[in-house]
Amino acid sequence: MEKTWQEVLDRFHYGIYLITIAADGLYNGMIASWVVQCSHEPPLVALAIRRNRLSHGQVMHAGKFTINLLPKQGMKLVKQFKIPDWKHKFDGIGYELSPQGAPVIEDGVGYLDCVVERAIETGDHTLFLGRITGGALKKEEDVISTVQYPGRYRGDK
Repeated sequence: MEKTWQEVLDRFHYGIYLITIAADGLYNGMIASWVVQCSHEPPLVALAIRRNRLSHGQVMHAGKFTINLLPKQGMKLVKQFKIPDWKHKFDGIGYELSPQGAPVIEDGVGYLDCVVERAIETGDHTLFLGRITGGALKKEEDVISTVQYPGRYRGDK
């Protein structure tokens, strides 16, 4: 059966975020678009990660993650964090560590530190509900979204 509904979802607008993780003394980063605020009090965000991804296991193990806001002109950063060798994703990228210990990229607009409150299996992804424990807006600048991003994530890879 043809998935005609997928064409509707392809037109949804999402942000493009860099999720960073400190796991076992190493750092990883992944690009995510399925991120949304889901509560004001307490401050919660939802992040969906496909269960077969390395980052999924790292977030489960660490119990925390950081969301980096990427600048509107941040396609170079997106490409850097889509390379297959996760141990080299931060090569040539300036960053400092957040109070939670995860990388906050130098060229980012801002970040949120989150602690996993719940992990809910939702089909082929896990929905991580993260309580915001800190963060900062580093500069007033527009952020990248699926409007600028040339690809579409359909969750099937």
